[in-house]
Parts: sequence; structure tokens; C-alpha cells
Amino acid sequence: MNAYRILIHDARAPEPMVLQAEMARDARACAFAEARLAENAAYLAIEVWRGDKRLCRVAKPPAKAAA
Repeated sequence: MNAYRILIHDARAPEPMVLQAEMARDARACAFAEARLAENAAYLAIEVWRGDKRLCRVAKPPAKAAA
């Protein structure tokens, strides 16, 4: 098992939420981030870190400005 730090950038919060998780593989941690981002409309981006290395960052496309 590997330990991960997951940063959730939420439009409703001034600072990212920080989660600690243990998962078997890096790919599973990144898949977790993609799933959480898709499930919550307020989440703007999610980063997955293992130690000092950022493994992935998933983000929603920026909103288009109204004309």
C-alpha cells in the first residue's frame, strides 16, 4: 500500500481540502481523483501526491464567459 495526499480544489472553499489515503497503486489513486471530480459539480480540480511527487492533476475545463 502507498500513502497519498489528495488536494481537492472546491469552488466553495478558499483553500483546498486535504485528504490522506492509502491505495495499492498510483493508477488507482488517479482514477479515484477522476471519479470524485466527475461526481461533484463544485470541485474544480483534484491533485494526487505521493511524497514530494505530484502524480496527477485532473481539472474541469474553465467556464465560458457569457456573451
